[in-house]
Amino acid sequence: KYGKLKARFVVYKIEDTQIVEDSLSMDGTYDDFLGLLPEEDCRYCLYDFQYETDDGRNVSKLCFISWCPDTAKVKSKMVYAGSKQAILSAMDGVNVVINSTDMSEVTKDVVTAACKKLK
Repeated sequence: KYGKLKARFVVYKIEDTQIVEDSLSMDGTYDDFLGLLPEEDCRYCLYDFQYETDDGRNVSKLCFISWCPDTAKVKSKMVYAGSKQAILSAMDGVNVVINSTDMSEVTKDVVTAACKKLK
């Protein structure tokens, strides 16, 4: 389980018919994470996102990011779209779900805004 692992982020991919870990980091930065997202293939990601609230508190939210870039093959997009609910239901503690098709949808500002919507 991710909650017991205490990783900063985990990136998953679909290999054959299995969802498998592609990469994991215990202390990587958000930029490190973004660098792992392929330009032409899809991924599922969990990120323990830390940010500062409007009243100055440091908090973290577990974010699930579905990465399906416009440049990915149609078959890959269909497989990832069809499997998304299965992986989401297997993960405990996800606070924020972000569906992204390009880097502008997963910037630190966008993710921070999505986290701040949850009170």
